Amino acid sequence: MMTYFYVFLTIALTVYGQIIIKARATFHATSAEGAGFLTAMFLDPWVLTGLAAALTASATWMMAVRGAELSVVYPIMALTFIAVPALAVLMFGERLSGMQMAGLCLIVVGVSLAAVPR
Repeated sequence: MMTYFYVFLTIALTVYGQIIIKARATFHATSAEGAGFLTAMFLDPWVLTGLAAALTASATWMMAVRGAELSVVYPIMALTFIAVPALAVLMFGERLSGMQMAGLCLIVVGVSLAAVPR
């Protein structure tokens, strides 16, 4: 059971990192370009929390895969491809096309089928 806790913690940390970096990139986009933009991003405390989340996600993923078959737990990671666009719609007002929605539904079906142990 702890394996799935670590998998979902990995997903949560990954999603957080993606969303916070997008939010801060949007914030810094109007104030700097090129190297100035990257400098602003790497000095931004929120971006640093996103990078820390990515590092922590790596550690939780290591914990997850030590006790599970990769062929079972790895497909669950595809849920990040659902969570990130859903949050992008809610937080940034992004829009999803019908084809994107269909693709997200296929990911859900695929994860459901792939995550079922033998």
